[in-house]
Amino acid sequence: MGSMMAPFFRYYGLVAVILITAVLTSLSSSSVVVDAFMQSSCHKSTVIRNVNNKIIHTCQYSTRRSRGGSSGSWDEGGVIDSPSRVEFISPLLQDGYLPAVQEYEQVSSDPKPILLYLPGFDGTTLAPFLQFPALGEEFDVKAMQVSMDDRSTFEELKDLVVNFLVEESIYGRMGETYRLYLMGESFGGILATEVAATLQSNQQYRNFVRLEGLILVNPATSYLRSELYWLGPPIANSKWARPIEIFPYLLGLSTKLVPLFLDEGLALRQLLTILSSKGLPAVLNTPLREAYMGRVALTLASRLKFMPKDTLKWRLREWLEWGNAVFEDRLEVLKSGITEGEDDLGMLRVSQQVRTLIVVGEYDKTLPSVDEANRLSAQVFRDCVVHIVTGAGHASTCGGTLNLMQLMRQVYPELNGYRRSNYDVGTTEWKPRGELNGLVPRYDYANVGLSPLLYWSSDYYRECKDDEKQRDRFRVKGYLQGKNGVFGYVGELAQALNKMIR
Repeated sequence: MGSMMAPFFRYYGLVAVILITAVLTSLSSSSVVVDAFMQSSCHKSTVIRNVNNKIIHTCQYSTRRSRGGSSGSWDEGGVIDSPSRVEFISPLLQDGYLPAVQEYEQVSSDPKPILLYLPGFDGTTLAPFLQFPALGEEFDVKAMQVSMDDRSTFEELKDLVVNFLVEESIYGRMGETYRLYLMGESFGGILATEVAATLQSNQQYRNFVRLEGLILVNPATSYLRSELYWLGPPIANSKWARPIEIFPYLLGLSTKLVPLFLDEGLALRQLLTILSSKGLPAVLNTPLREAYMGRVALTLASRLKFMPKDTLKWRLREWLEWGNAVFEDRLEVLKSGITEGEDDLGMLRVSQQVRTLIVVGEYDKTLPSVDEANRLSAQVFRDCVVHIVTGAGHASTCGGTLNLMQLMRQVYPELNGYRRSNYDVGTTEWKPRGELNGLVPRYDYANVGLSPLLYWSSDYYRECKDDEKQRDRFRVKGYLQGKNGVFGYVGELAQALNKMIR
C-alpha cells in the first residue's frame, strides 16, 4: 500500500511546491456593465460573454496623469492606453461544485442574496476559496477578478463594481431589489467600503441593491502605516538595466515582501496535516467539498500569475495609496459631520447603518490589521463586530481554521435560515492546538484521502454547461446568458421600465 500511495503523496508534494512558489511570485454572475452607467473614460469597450457564468469586460482606459516620480513602462506625466480586463465570476460554478451547478440549472424562484467578494491587489479569488462552498449554502457567491496587465484606476474599479451590481438587479433579478453582502479582503476592503458608500449615496442605487452587510478581511485602510508601504515602493520603483532588472526584483520580492504575507507556520502545518490525511478544514469536511478543494489545488499553476514590476508599482500607488487617500478623506468628513457630496453622505450612512464584520489575522505582518480593526470599530463603523483569527497571517486569515459562514450567521441573524446544513454549524473557529493544527478529523476517519481520480467524477463534479435549452430558459426570465451575449427580452423591457420610472 505504501508503494502504491507514493505517487499520490509525491503529486501532492508538487502541489505544495506550486503553492509556495505562487506565494513567492504573486503577492498575495453573470453580468456586464450597463451602458447607461458607463464612464466616459472608457472610450473603446468590448464585452465578451463566456460559459460557466463568467463575464469578461475589456475596456481601453485613458487614465489620469501619473502622480509622483516613479518610472515604469509608461511616460512620466503622460497618459496610457492599456487593456483592462475585469471579470465577475461565480467561483463555485467555475469549479464545477455540484450543489451550486444543480441549483443554477434549476433556476430557483427564491433567489439567494448575493455575496460579492472583492480581492486583494493580486486580483485573484484564491485567498478565501476554502470558504466558498459553505458560503454557497446561504449566498449566490460571486467574485471579481482582475488580470495582471490591468491598469484600471481606483475610481474605475469602483465604477465597474457598482455597474455590475446595478445590472445584476436589472437583468439577473428582473429589476427587483436584492440583498447584498459585500466582502472585501486587503485592498478589496478599501474598495468595498467605497462601493458601499456609493450604493448608499442616493435612492437610485438603493432601488436596485439593499446592502445588508459589509465584511472586511484585513482591510488595507491602514496601508499608509504598514510595512508594505515602506518596503513595497522601493522594490517597485528600483531602476536597473532591462536585461537584468528581473533578478533584483525577484530578490526583493522573495526576501522582503513575501515574508510579510506569511504566518508563523500555521498554513504549512495545516497543509501537511491535510496531505497526511489526518484532518480537513471544518468548512470542507465532506466528500463534495474535499473534491472541490482538490480540483482547485491541482489547477493552482494555471490560476496564479506572476505580478510584473510595473503592475506592482501601479497597484501600490494607484490602488492602495490612492484608495487610502480617499478613505482618509471620508474619515475626516465623518469626524467633522459636514458632508460635501453624495458619496460623503453615503459614507455617513454606511458608518451609521450598515452592519460591519471585520476579520483579521493575529499575525498579519503586511498590515497592522488588529490595530486597524480597533480603529475602524471605534471611529468609523457604529454597528461593528471584530473577529481575530488565531495564528493567521495576512494570506491565511480565510484559511482552514475559520468558519466564515458560521461567523456571519452570528453577526447577521437573518442568515440562520432553512438553508443551513448540519456540517456548517458549530464554532466559528478551531484554535490551532494539538496535532490537527486547527483542522478537524476527517468525515470518514479514513487513513487515506479521497482519490484525485474522483475529483472530476460525476458524483462530485458537474461542468456548468451553457446549452441552448438553458439559454432559452434564462432568456425568458430576462437573464443575460448564452453565447453572443443575447439579451433577454424581458430583461430589456425591465431596463426600459426602470429608466422611465426613475
